[in-house]
Amino acid sequence: MKTQSVRFKLAMIAVVTGLSLLASFNGLFGVTQFSRKYDIECNACHTSFPRLTYFGEQFQRNGYQLPGEADGDEKEKQAIGANLFVDRVENFFGIRMSLTPLEVKTKSLVHNNDTITAVNIGKADWLQLFTAGSIFKNTSIFIETEITTSAVKVNWFYLGFHRPFGTSDLVHLRIGQLSPMEWHGISGRLRMIPNVNIQAVSGVQSSNGKGKDSQPLASAFPSLELYGWQGPVLYSVGISNGPKATDPNQFKNFFGTLRFEATGGSFAGSSVSFWGFRGYDTKDDSTLQKLNNYWRASPGFNLRYRSLDVTGAFFYGEDGNWTLATTAQKNSFRGGAVQVGYNISPRVYGILQYDEVNSHLSSSLDFRKITPSIWYMARQNMRLGLTGRVDLLKETTTHPAKIHELIATVRTMF
Repeated sequence: MKTQSVRFKLAMIAVVTGLSLLASFNGLFGVTQFSRKYDIECNACHTSFPRLTYFGEQFQRNGYQLPGEADGDEKEKQAIGANLFVDRVENFFGIRMSLTPLEVKTKSLVHNNDTITAVNIGKADWLQLFTAGSIFKNTSIFIETEITTSAVKVNWFYLGFHRPFGTSDLVHLRIGQLSPMEWHGISGRLRMIPNVNIQAVSGVQSSNGKGKDSQPLASAFPSLELYGWQGPVLYSVGISNGPKATDPNQFKNFFGTLRFEATGGSFAGSSVSFWGFRGYDTKDDSTLQKLNNYWRASPGFNLRYRSLDVTGAFFYGEDGNWTLATTAQKNSFRGGAVQVGYNISPRVYGILQYDEVNSHLSSSLDFRKITPSIWYMARQNMRLGLTGRVDLLKETTTHPAKIHELIATVRTMF
């Protein structure tokens, strides 16, 4: 409890310091740092944040420099010497906040030996200190520090080196805490419905979450990744320790993506991608180390056309020793997800999502929900959402109750 209290106090000090620093800049509390630096609107990079437009995707993979450029030494920076360029501090710092004013879940609260509807009001989800940008030409940083009412954690934290061997876009390098699914059709991170996960990549862990390296694939891993693109083709290959930077076993994990995308015309940004992951999970007891070698594979697509944005992917995975038992027990699962987003008007964004998981060995993994969601953009940097979740699974011994949800959400960034 003492350690938690110290962390909470440090977090509050960081928030107050950050807000005070940001407040010292004129006209700052409008939009996030990239809009301030490049004098562009939020919807240049986002359809409905955090979901990126094709321009936003190009900006991200180019090291937070304008697509096709290397302006990291010039834009808004002062040249102190031949090798020193000083940026304005506000060009690196942004703040994001998420709150859930109302959350309703059917059959999720036990009362007098019966399950009843739970109604939760006024939940403060998190505040994120969002530090990102080009620290100098072709070198970028991205750090996401998340503060909740009970904890402080760092999600993504990486350094990017872009075009280290010249002007070709074939070689870019990222090092640090990053997502192995960043370039796939459905990444699990920059989602259309930000407060709803995609079950196949966020709810399924290797070894049923019992191993030293168990972690959802949508999360960030300590990794080293090489990626690049030429014309319509983008690739990435990477190696990771697993969820911890200190290696808990002697094995490494490997991942990669191959993506083909339309680079121009009415369908610019539309893509077909193929993603794969090979990993190892372990558990130690007094006599031996138990091993689970597992793999995941997924073809996916993204269709962009005017105000329409459709993403979809099929996921398949196998675990060689699902229970990390002395005698190996294999398990496989398959799943899928489809998201359809549409700008009904400049301020109204509608989304429909369907996702499911079916497991061969463990029916507790089975999942099937349809999720309609509507968002009102009060400002480009504030979205108000109402999301429903309809449970489509049959009631069984492993799934005794259908849990439907209604979630009201407020998200803002500044």
